[in-house]
Amino acid sequence: MNGQSEASPGLYRVNIPGIIAGVALIILPFLGVWWSFTVGNGAVTIAYSPFLVLARGLGTEITSPLFASLTLGLTIIFIYYGALLLAGSVLMIQEDRRSMADFLIRVSARKVLWLVLSFVVSVAILDLLINRIFDSLGLQVQVPYFVGDSVIPLGIGFLSLKVPVTQGFTGIFLIAILVSIISLAASLYQGRVTLVKTDRGPRFRRIPKQPLPATLPAEETGRVTEARR
Repeated sequence: MNGQSEASPGLYRVNIPGIIAGVALIILPFLGVWWSFTVGNGAVTIAYSPFLVLARGLGTEITSPLFASLTLGLTIIFIYYGALLLAGSVLMIQEDRRSMADFLIRVSARKVLWLVLSFVVSVAILDLLINRIFDSLGLQVQVPYFVGDSVIPLGIGFLSLKVPVTQGFTGIFLIAILVSIISLAASLYQGRVTLVKTDRGPRFRRIPKQPLPATLPAEETGRVTEARR
């Protein structure tokens, strides 16, 4: 007994990280905002993710049809990518659909990673714009980038006020990072790792590289012989 049998058919051939990432990517747009920025005790609030933008000033919600359309479009696109990733992960069950499964995972698996990186860049740009706005208003304040607290000193007559400024990533952003890592693992898993059924239970195994044929096929051999004649 060597503790290992042939690869089990059926569910043992699916891309397990791809299934997890596909389902998570379909759910991700509905979980909430990834980053928030607050001035005062909620006097001004900006909170957003690629799929949702919330802005409020002095108790009034600020809406934009442009942002609403962009976030709706991204939501639909990434639900679609999640469905492609899920479909490609399941299609590995059928050997004749393997090329299609590889294509679907190749198209969708790394999109969420680029989305997370683009979001981080957008937060840096927004912090830069906020600091420029404060400078133009003559406020001596430097908002830290991405995460941190600061204060805005205000002088009204003999009164001196300090308005707190708070910003930071939410727990949903950490979930987005985790989904991007699992999606990347699904891309690496495809074609390199398989799950096999052994006497000790399911085990992950690397797929060995197929060696190049040592001899030419019969048709090619015949052509070479004819050429020599």
